Amino acid sequence: MNTNFTKVSSLKFSRITTLLAVGIAVSIGVPALAGVLWVNYEKKKTNNYIPVNAVVGGSQKGSKLYVCQAIHDNEYTPGKLTEAYNCYIPWGNKEHRYTKYRVLTGNNWRWRNTGGKLPSSKDRVWGGNEDNGGNTLYVCRAKLNNEYIPGKYYNPTKTCYVSYGKLEYRFTKNFEFLTAN
Repeated sequence: MNTNFTKVSSLKFSRITTLLAVGIAVSIGVPALAGVLWVNYEKKKTNNYIPVNAVVGGSQKGSKLYVCQAIHDNEYTPGKLTEAYNCYIPWGNKEHRYTKYRVLTGNNWRWRNTGGKLPSSKDRVWGGNEDNGGNTLYVCRAKLNNEYIPGKYYNPTKTCYVSYGKLEYRFTKNFEFLTAN
């Protein structure tokens, strides 16, 4: 029995697995999955980099923000990735910082103001779950201090939550969803 295995990093495995899933999604016509790739990242274990095709979510104090997600309360939650390689998520009226997270990549996305209405299921972008998987979170962004900040949309409250300055801010109108192009 051959026991020589080539070590495949979790980053490469994640990309291979996701690309396979995307290929299947495209072949069966699921546009919201086409081009989606959440890339695993851990600040302490990886050279600091932001993927070339990371999805830009806005800016804060003149620096770009990207879309990320981190595990909080055992569930993925979307938020903002800073150029200092920290993912911040809004939760429980606070801003939570993570150094282990995933970055959303791809170029088949656009930000859309839908008047606060959840986009169709084929267009909206999954960002995580809440309430023990009972509610899906979607990627949204809102304007705060004249800059867009990415965060999470929670459908039961019809609210886009973003984090800024150690706090969580809520928007029930005048926010945008990340949608499939």
